Amino acid sequence: MKPDIYDIHRYYMGWQEIDGSDSNSMGGKRMRPTLAMLAADAVGGDLERATPIAVALEYVHNFSLIHDDLEDMDRVRHHRPTVWAIWGESAAIVSGNAMLKIADAAAWKLRSVGVEESVALEAESELTNHYLKMMEGQYLDISFETEASVTVDQYLDMIERKTGALIEASIYLGGLVAPRSGPDRNKAKALKSMGYELGRIFQIRDDVLGIWGGEETGKPVGADIKRKKKALPAVHALSTSTGASAERIQDIFRIEGDLDDEDIHVVLEVMESLGTQDYCQSMAEQRWVECERMIESLELSGSTGKEFTEFGEFLLVRES
Repeated sequence: MKPDIYDIHRYYMGWQEIDGSDSNSMGGKRMRPTLAMLAADAVGGDLERATPIAVALEYVHNFSLIHDDLEDMDRVRHHRPTVWAIWGESAAIVSGNAMLKIADAAAWKLRSVGVEESVALEAESELTNHYLKMMEGQYLDISFETEASVTVDQYLDMIERKTGALIEASIYLGGLVAPRSGPDRNKAKALKSMGYELGRIFQIRDDVLGIWGGEETGKPVGADIKRKKKALPAVHALSTSTGASAERIQDIFRIEGDLDDEDIHVVLEVMESLGTQDYCQSMAEQRWVECERMIESLELSGSTGKEFTEFGEFLLVRES
């Protein structure tokens, strides 16, 4: 008997195993709902008012991962088999689509916790616009795999959509819906700008881990090179290498299909000679300087400024 579609969801969220038994899996990081609740607290708001949007954000994120696993043909995420690898491609498409609609239903519950109709509608519209941007970024990311060259500016535009949009939305929407007296739009917009920078930092570090992450990420070293992913390390190596090294890695990235271990080793050597990992880390650290300045300039409630700072510093060094 095939599994209930919601059993697939429960499995992917880390709540149960393939056979339906209880799971000890930690699932994902729950980063986006955590940021939404932290932003709600930062504006002195009511956390209950932000809960529906926090739940919706987590479901949107997991919808995107179910489809992302299929698009990238990844068989493992969080050290567990992915949906398509277990139940097939069609099940991944349908269950992902269903999860997106559950997210919309969760956002509708803003009204039941006291959020005014006009603010709830605004939040729903912003959520939709941001997950549409996320899909635009995913499309660009896939299209880059067949492009001969990608600039750093093109890469930054892609990550601001693919990853940054939902992180930005998390911080913005949590701050928007939480105040009982109505939105503090200036503060919500300032939080949104901070989320924009944190989204960049998160994805740049993610790109580093996609090449040099190893066991902690659940993927082998060189995983993104294997499928010729035009993430920041590849963009840097392809755009700055010269002479024989440039010709060699350009030829490698033209190879049809996944790369073999020898080709991956060549690309890793070129990246090491160019200081690619340091370049990527430096870019993330530069974004953090700007983000930290924003945090210090905002009058955030309680200890939330310190918590945002600790979160940003963690993003720079995270291993998974």
